[in-house]
Amino acid sequence: MAKLSEYSAKRRFEATPEPAPAEPAHAGGPLLFVVQQHAATRLHYDFRIECDGVLYSWAVPKGPSPNPADKRMAVFVENHPYDYASFEGVIPPRQYGAGEVIVWDCGVYSPDEDGVCFHDRAQAEQRVRDGLKAGKLSLQLRGEKLKGSYALVRTKEAKSWLLIKHKDRFVSTDDITAQDRSVLSGLRVRELKFVAPPPRVPASHLVPAGDPAPMPAKLAPMLAESGEAAFSHDDWWWEPKLDGYRVLAFVDGDKVQLKSRRGLELAKTFPRLADALREQAGGGTLVLDGEIVAFDAQGKPSFNALQNRFQLKSAVDIANADRTVPTLLFAFDLLYFAGIDLRARPYRERRRYLAQCLLPSPLVRLVHAAPDGEAMQEAALASGFEGVVGKRLDSRYEAGKRSKAWLKVKPVQSAEFVIGGYTRGKGARDALGALLVGYWDGDALRFASGVGSGFDDRTLAAVLARLQPLKIERNPFAEKPDVPGPITWVQPELVAEVNFHEWTGDGHLRAPIFVRLRDDIDPRGVRRSESARPAESPPRRGKRTATAAARAATPRTTASSPSGDIASVLEQLANTRKTLELALGPHRIRLSNLDRVYWPASEELESPALTKRDLLAYLAQVSPLMLPHLADRPLTMIRMPDGIGGQRFFQKHWDQARPDFVETVTVWSGSKDGQHEYLLCNNLPTLLWLAQSGTLEFHVWHSRAKPAPDCVSQSTDYASSLESLEASVLNYPDYVVFDIDPYIYSGKEARGAEPELNTVAFEKGKEIAFALRELLQGMGLEPIVKTSGKTGLHVFVPIRRMIDFDAARHVSELVSRHLMRQRPKDITMEWSVPKRSGKIFMDHNMNVRGKTLNVAYSPRGEPAAPVSMPLSWEELASAHPLDFRMPGVIKRLSRTGDRWSDALTRKQDLERALKK
Repeated sequence: MAKLSEYSAKRRFEATPEPAPAEPAHAGGPLLFVVQQHAATRLHYDFRIECDGVLYSWAVPKGPSPNPADKRMAVFVENHPYDYASFEGVIPPRQYGAGEVIVWDCGVYSPDEDGVCFHDRAQAEQRVRDGLKAGKLSLQLRGEKLKGSYALVRTKEAKSWLLIKHKDRFVSTDDITAQDRSVLSGLRVRELKFVAPPPRVPASHLVPAGDPAPMPAKLAPMLAESGEAAFSHDDWWWEPKLDGYRVLAFVDGDKVQLKSRRGLELAKTFPRLADALREQAGGGTLVLDGEIVAFDAQGKPSFNALQNRFQLKSAVDIANADRTVPTLLFAFDLLYFAGIDLRARPYRERRRYLAQCLLPSPLVRLVHAAPDGEAMQEAALASGFEGVVGKRLDSRYEAGKRSKAWLKVKPVQSAEFVIGGYTRGKGARDALGALLVGYWDGDALRFASGVGSGFDDRTLAAVLARLQPLKIERNPFAEKPDVPGPITWVQPELVAEVNFHEWTGDGHLRAPIFVRLRDDIDPRGVRRSESARPAESPPRRGKRTATAAARAATPRTTASSPSGDIASVLEQLANTRKTLELALGPHRIRLSNLDRVYWPASEELESPALTKRDLLAYLAQVSPLMLPHLADRPLTMIRMPDGIGGQRFFQKHWDQARPDFVETVTVWSGSKDGQHEYLLCNNLPTLLWLAQSGTLEFHVWHSRAKPAPDCVSQSTDYASSLESLEASVLNYPDYVVFDIDPYIYSGKEARGAEPELNTVAFEKGKEIAFALRELLQGMGLEPIVKTSGKTGLHVFVPIRRMIDFDAARHVSELVSRHLMRQRPKDITMEWSVPKRSGKIFMDHNMNVRGKTLNVAYSPRGEPAAPVSMPLSWEELASAHPLDFRMPGVIKRLSRTGDRWSDALTRKQDLERALKK
């Protein structure tokens, strides 16, 4: 492509992850703009607009500004391919533009000097060409951060332009670049040095794009099932449940319709809203799903105020009410925009398009959404809303259907029911004792309950007045309700909202309470709504107290760390004293210097300072999962008594006094021709005592000092001689190890230093790990994997203890050499460090008896307190070591449990596989 020749000439696509030139994959729709933040030699912003299949691009050193007084220099650079719009990642050292890139903002744009034309792509492109040629281009931007009109103006220098904000309602003096996270991944640009590049979103999915389709003439809204409780899960987002009238807003040029759930036209009832929506479309087309909400004098949402507002008919009364009872439309879905039907797109995309395309105004707002369901519910209730609505990020818009892909959660269950009759009461309630309510099941009206609670004198009189004109002689229910006293039947035309505890086994409501009448709901559309959890019952995740986190992280408690002990430890550590005696059952551990900082705060990594107290709390909470990996294995400690910035030393043997609860094993040392005592970390007191002693890293043998049926040897004589050790169970490992160690440098290391943690190195290590897995699976073996906590990966093949360390080392070497022959440019087994440079070093000698690796869940003595984290292979695909840091691991484990441990216990028959 001639328009991209300069772009191609500057890049080697075998070395950079940037996309190669290609034709755009979409067919039509509004034009795209994107702003990428680029940490190259200097941090700057790249402003790009789509036209004629490429991205015209300007480098803006200081970034865009919403202040018209700021005239930002914008240097015209080479065109970029359309697919570059979604590029986030790291351009490697020594490549053009080396550095990190995020999508700072993106959205749709249109030339706006003579009105916008989002709906007419051909006209928009022609106006862009004319503007670029003339050296002045005025644009309306609809992004998540940048909104309103901007101008690009060429100076006397051909490539020097100015980016200037026009005066409109989006003018601000705020520093918008302080909003420094990607609109796609949520990452900051500096974080890409330390985390895995996010999965690439196709550029054609960034904004509404595709084949034009006619705007739907009518729609029914998608409805939510009732849920038991809010939760937090990576596949769900949550919104406040608004207490108002659900509407679909259809805007076609100057024509605006506001359709209620019953299909009523509300545009004339809310004329100011209709005017505000007309401005949203800018002469084009738009369909929004949202809720009309009114507020009381205290600023709380008020359904009663909205109903009173709804009853007004005269233009004068409506105009007065608009001044005294403001009604707002909160938009939560975008179904159609500028000729593109979006109903088949997943909610995660529709939500992004809504955030881009909506131009917030005093009367039209974007509803807030977030992944933390529990926090959202707490905030929603505190703000006076009914509850929350959860939506699966992959859910399509199912118009007119009630779907479990959307869940509504209230403090109590609530649903709408059709009124089919009422009973008489006693005393002051003589005229109306209880409403008889039900729901439609096909053509049959099923009785659900009598509802006699929730009335005061005012609502009692109002409901009775609405019921009396509807009296009929016959029973409208499919069965006769079993209720005492005489019944007055009514036409099933009124809908009541009812709170209740639950559905009973015989299909009735327990503890129903009348809330209000719902004139906005079609009685023929009322169906039974079951309380539901999501189909796959995602685990809950959210903020917890320390004790709750300990319980959540204890899927299988053991005698060595019962959950009661963990809770006790956390409660004692909550004491702010720097020194205390920790009581753990019958044991006592004296703790000192609890506020000593072991991991200093890092602004670059956005990590807080972590103390010895934090380490003890982490180890206590993770102990049910960590101790099984430590149990019965000779331990090597890496101690850092003064923290990661002080002295650090390996310690294999413990010659000092030790508490009675610490177990040991005596092992013959072939190198020193004698016996040495190793510690075993078999219980929670030992784990915490080691932390008090400054042990930050826990490294273990690959074999256990414990006989079991899976081992060909049952000997426990490890100490008599070298021969006895070689004949014992300690000479038979539980797994074959593959140590994947990247020697790919960031370019910032001191001379002679090991490679620093960097994304390019880790991604290459992951690539080799997946290739190794494929090779092992071809042998009938299923490996498991964990991060080292630094740059590397540890891949294990669990085996029956039928081969010794020498054989395990030989197997690792054979497999590694075979993989190296397949990928000679990527893998090395050279011992010379200079010869490893730029490659992945596979160290089969980790399979030697006495060699150790850091145990699963062990912290590392590195900035930000990374943890050696077991992962599923699916998780590894998008993982990075700094995704797993001490403060966040407990929360993660409360959701996932320890699947790695489960895999480790499933032994494979290595001998059978080797015969292949």
